[in-house]
Amino acid sequence: MNYKDLIELVQKPSRYIGKEVNSVHKDLSKVKTKIALIFPDLYEMGMSHLGLKILYHIINLRDDAAAERVFAPDTDYEELLLKNNLPLASLESSIPLNQFDMLGFTLQYELSYTNILNILKLGGIPLRQADRGDNTPLVIGGGPCVFNPEPLSDFFDLFVIGDGEEIVSELIDKYQKLKGIASASPRNDSRKEILKNLSDIEGIYVPSLFSVSYKDDNTIEKIVSLKEGYNSVKKRTIYDLNSSPYPTSQIVPYTSLIHDRVSVEIDRGCTHGCRFCQAGIIYRPLRERTPQKVEELLQETLKNTGYEEISLGSLSSGDYCNITPLAKAIMNKFEKDKISISLPSLRPDTLNQELLKEIGRVRKTGFTIAIEAGTQRMRDIINKKIKEEDIFSAVNSIASSGWDSLKLYFMIGLPYETDDDIEGIYNICNQILKREKRIKNINVGISSLVPKAHTPFQWVGQEGMDSLKRKLGYLHKKFKTNRKINMKWHKVEISFLEGVFARGDRRLGKVLEAAHEIGCKFDGWTERFDFNKWMAAFNRCGINPEFYANRNINKDETLPWGHIKTGVSKKFLYKEFEASVKDMLSSDCRYEGCIGCGLDPSRCKIQDARYKMQDARLATCNLHIATPARSPVQSRVRIRYEKNGDMKFLSHLEVGRTFSRAFRRAGIHLQYSEGYHPHPKIAFGFALPVGIESSWEYFDAELNGNLKIDEIINKLNTELPSGLKAISAEFIPHGTRSISDITNRVKFLISLQSALYSQQSAEERFKDFFLQDRVIIDRIRKDGVKKIDIKPLIESIKIIGHERELLKIEMVFNVLNGTLLQPIEVLQNLLSPNIGTSVLLMEKTGVEWRKN
Repeated sequence: MNYKDLIELVQKPSRYIGKEVNSVHKDLSKVKTKIALIFPDLYEMGMSHLGLKILYHIINLRDDAAAERVFAPDTDYEELLLKNNLPLASLESSIPLNQFDMLGFTLQYELSYTNILNILKLGGIPLRQADRGDNTPLVIGGGPCVFNPEPLSDFFDLFVIGDGEEIVSELIDKYQKLKGIASASPRNDSRKEILKNLSDIEGIYVPSLFSVSYKDDNTIEKIVSLKEGYNSVKKRTIYDLNSSPYPTSQIVPYTSLIHDRVSVEIDRGCTHGCRFCQAGIIYRPLRERTPQKVEELLQETLKNTGYEEISLGSLSSGDYCNITPLAKAIMNKFEKDKISISLPSLRPDTLNQELLKEIGRVRKTGFTIAIEAGTQRMRDIINKKIKEEDIFSAVNSIASSGWDSLKLYFMIGLPYETDDDIEGIYNICNQILKREKRIKNINVGISSLVPKAHTPFQWVGQEGMDSLKRKLGYLHKKFKTNRKINMKWHKVEISFLEGVFARGDRRLGKVLEAAHEIGCKFDGWTERFDFNKWMAAFNRCGINPEFYANRNINKDETLPWGHIKTGVSKKFLYKEFEASVKDMLSSDCRYEGCIGCGLDPSRCKIQDARYKMQDARLATCNLHIATPARSPVQSRVRIRYEKNGDMKFLSHLEVGRTFSRAFRRAGIHLQYSEGYHPHPKIAFGFALPVGIESSWEYFDAELNGNLKIDEIINKLNTELPSGLKAISAEFIPHGTRSISDITNRVKFLISLQSALYSQQSAEERFKDFFLQDRVIIDRIRKDGVKKIDIKPLIESIKIIGHERELLKIEMVFNVLNGTLLQPIEVLQNLLSPNIGTSVLLMEKTGVEWRKN
């Protein structure tokens, strides 16, 4: 079997098809460097990640390099790879991982680490960097977890510390030179020499060039560089977001993503200084894109993708200097196209009714307010500079703007936390409902603090699991008394393991390898996480995980990540830790001047930023991009289309999503429903099951504009992926009966392996079926199992061909009371429950309409 054959056998084929709109397919024989960009989680997670899209864009702009994508396979696909002795390969070209030059992993979350080892193994890559030869791809890591990469140091050749878009081209250039492929030079350095030379690039950390020794008490004795002058690694920073590369032709997935929208970073970094927040340190200094640049990127990206929602990416989007006028300008431009806007991270003190009005003009997207702690004392300890009046004022604004639900986010296990602080979480939620009757429900999310490297709380041990469980149990009991509050929480054991690796050292590498061997993977998914397996791995290696997670670290201890430099000084972080002990708030340098964090103030350019950009605010408010006038002409069109090739693996919802976005890219304006969540007015016929090809599919669409039929078909086909094609169309009057309503019969052709089912035995079973008065089967649906009589739903079944090893069966199904059978469920009941593996081809070959 080949990779395409496997796709037919998995639960969600659209993860593995590739060939999405805007994906890049190069002739790999003509490029010098092949790079696999790997996100160690499922496709839906990885394709939501903006960083991966940026690197894919930058690398593929080069003529001498190609980037292809790889994601963690789900268990069904992995089993098929192993069964058929196939290595894990890229989406674009199905190239096995061991045939690339570089493997670039996104390290977003500590609990993806076992997935990384699993991907390496499936790709035929030796797990440990010391076991790799000169022709093995370089294994590279980047992302927030590289700020303590030590638990992964045995498995990675190098890490990119800081902004990847600043460093990736320099890395490729130097690699090509060292491999002797940048010119006619015969140079071809060994792997060891290549890594040593690549470490000269600022922001490149090669762990094999450092040696770590330990004391008898298991703390670090010293970290020694094995290369002269290479004593620490400084974070690489891109200072001008306006000039940094951004992908305006992003890949448009077929399936729904975790974050299924266009995301444009309006800024990077944060100055609030919350003491638990690693992102607020490692992404300093704060850098903003101008409103004009944001609008320019959005305009081009929406045109090239057809997305229906915009996310303005930021650690605290409400703090962007021009957020309200920017939101207004965006909605003035895109409201008519029913494109909505969402802000992923909001502080209650930045919300105002004018901003809320703009956000809610198309869809009332959800709100998550990060309150973090239940009492003012606790918020002061963590330097969360919001007061209760800010919270209640924000909720009042949200309710006044038409929202009746919200999500609140809290943490437990914060330093110096008491039971009164836990009670405060319940009290805030309860007070919100008492004060604001318009709020009908509150979703409360609670997680346990995970102390992270490079934060003021890096010296603080994580609270014990038993104590955290007691606090969660108390809150759950309290919230159960109020039906308007729904509480969800992160599993304590998962937070504990995250805490182990967040502050871990190199000795954890053998635990990772043991956990991988035992079968741990997808540990960030609650339903797949197995804490007992992890404890077995720690026991096998003789390592106590509490040493890393729960222990307070002394001020003078050598930190495992101490040689990785963010630019923020250790002295500043400890000063902030001491301030937390005294319940003291610290200043925000955006408004109150430099606070001496260690960064060069001349590179920050943020002092009094909010007050220095008045001209930019006015420019934003007055910024109007020319927009074609929308035609008042409305029409309804019925389109016949084909679904063939790889597109047969798309589900009904995925086909609808693909057409909807193709209409947008084509500039064909759909009509939308009314209400808080408008949807395009497209109505499809009966769902075609996954895996069946057809040239007899139909949908009705209601359009704005005076377009001719030929224009509609040509424009649409220009934007559809190969395998979906509009064949014909006709205008129909409003009030015309729906496609499903007028469908009378549907014809299918099925090709089976005749070696398993002879023509005679199949004919006998079909004949026996029609001799019966009733044939009751169990039909499995989302709402449960339903018994139905399929006899009146089948008009005919006959064998129309038997050639070579193929048995061709024609089925004609009747549509009665809105029910249409699927070929596979009929074959399973008439021939064999395991018939699926014998089906070589299923095709819908005709539709008969009702006459009245």
